[in-house]
Amino acid sequence: MIPPPREVRCSGILVIALVMTVTVAGVATSVAAQDEVTFTRDVAPILYGKCVSCHRPGELAPMALRTFDEVRPWARGIRDKVLSGEMPPWFAESRLGYFKNDPRLTEDEVATLTRWVEVGAPQGDPDDLPVLPTFIDGWQLGDPDLIATLPEVTVPAEGDDYYPDLSHTLDLTEKRWIRAIEVRPSNRKVAHHSVIFTSSGGIQGTGTESGFFDVLAVWSVGTNPHEFPEGMGRWVYPGQRWTVNAHYHPSGIVETDQTEVGLYFGAGEMEKEVMAALAGTMTFEIPPGAANHELRASYIIDQDVNVISFFPHMHVRGIDMDLIANYPNGERQSLVNVPSYDFDWQLFYYPVNHVPLPAGTRLDIVAHYDNSAANPNNPNPEDPVRFGLQTTDEMMFNVFEFVAEEGVSPVSASDETRREALLASLPSDAAYRVDLAMGPLSMPTALHLPRSGEGTWYIPMRGNVMVIPAEELVWDGNAYQFNMQMRLGRISGDFVVSGEVQADGAIQGTFDAQGGFSPFQQFQGIQAGSQD
Repeated sequence: MIPPPREVRCSGILVIALVMTVTVAGVATSVAAQDEVTFTRDVAPILYGKCVSCHRPGELAPMALRTFDEVRPWARGIRDKVLSGEMPPWFAESRLGYFKNDPRLTEDEVATLTRWVEVGAPQGDPDDLPVLPTFIDGWQLGDPDLIATLPEVTVPAEGDDYYPDLSHTLDLTEKRWIRAIEVRPSNRKVAHHSVIFTSSGGIQGTGTESGFFDVLAVWSVGTNPHEFPEGMGRWVYPGQRWTVNAHYHPSGIVETDQTEVGLYFGAGEMEKEVMAALAGTMTFEIPPGAANHELRASYIIDQDVNVISFFPHMHVRGIDMDLIANYPNGERQSLVNVPSYDFDWQLFYYPVNHVPLPAGTRLDIVAHYDNSAANPNNPNPEDPVRFGLQTTDEMMFNVFEFVAEEGVSPVSASDETRREALLASLPSDAAYRVDLAMGPLSMPTALHLPRSGEGTWYIPMRGNVMVIPAEELVWDGNAYQFNMQMRLGRISGDFVVSGEVQADGAIQGTFDAQGGFSPFQQFQGIQAGSQD
């Protein structure tokens, strides 16, 4: 792969270099002024290529940047925004390669814009002006093959964020696969996001037939139409029922919105079926006033896959998020890191090269949150924050799309297959296969109890893994004891866990709830390297 030009985030060195002066014969002369830079020849091509898709009438940006007269009043503001890295909007870093939808300016482009401002922002020869790009009004990918119209929503003038219950039954006569999907709200003034699920499951359900996340499409402020790579797509079916997590902001007056979803069908046979996975956690609490609270979760890859996109998601207290791959060979690599999250501008990140994740890879999600009074977006720093749908609640997810390394479709996954992949990544002499009984149900888990170092109880749930530290782990011969805090919905409390390893390598133990009721009593486990 040919490496791309180096991108600019916020470089103080560059700023200094561009405005530094030299003394010639006792006269201070701007270095930037030595090169003539004009709007028509030098600046307009940059704006046309990177900016005007949003900075034009009818789009998200507050001002148009198509002509010299439109741009000149904003010249210094443009310079400041590109030097700070605020524009064009982009929030991800990656050490695995380049993202193909990265709109950031190169150092040369930033230097050109800066020089233009420093020399007085001249217009230049009108004949040098390039042709303004042609933009499509309406559907960005052209007319869809099928338009699904969601129910009209009336958004109240005041009150909390509004989450209507929406559904749609797809009007199809035969099974088709889609190569692209475009979600278009009619009123972006109040629409914040729409997430379309292909079943009633969504983020609160018990899973789907495939064992993967059932999200079909996501639209939020900043997202573009979703095009799958050549030959890849998603199945849609006759009578397929969609449920929609729609989110609206009251504007002070009663507003309406009717969102349309455009489907673009693929031709011929689909080469690879795209599935989605949701890595994250819903079992957390961020303390009041916490300025840099860390949350962690994991996801287990139980078959060889290739990732084609990432979509990190938090709410208004979110600071940063890193998705880290722990490979079976012991190597560790950050896949997509968002050091400065922006709730009001959420993006998909598409790696140029698909990211291979072999079976047994553990994805660790590490995120930080600011629940302090210093966060200007924090509605109430005096309250603890838990998972929820409201903007005033929080989330911790990274949705990623993937395809199977072999074959057309990924193999159906389960908590059991993911547990086995997890156990294979742990030292076999210190890892145990434990089925926790919850009434008539059984929860497949993995317990890592090393003789030295930190222990962990891993509880797989729909691909996600609740990572619960075994705190103050001590051994006395074959007997052990540790403390554990469990936050699994209504199961919330502190426990002392104790037991012993038997002669055949099996493990047994008991839970002692500290000041509360425990749904778990006794448990047994089989050493990972043993046969059932």
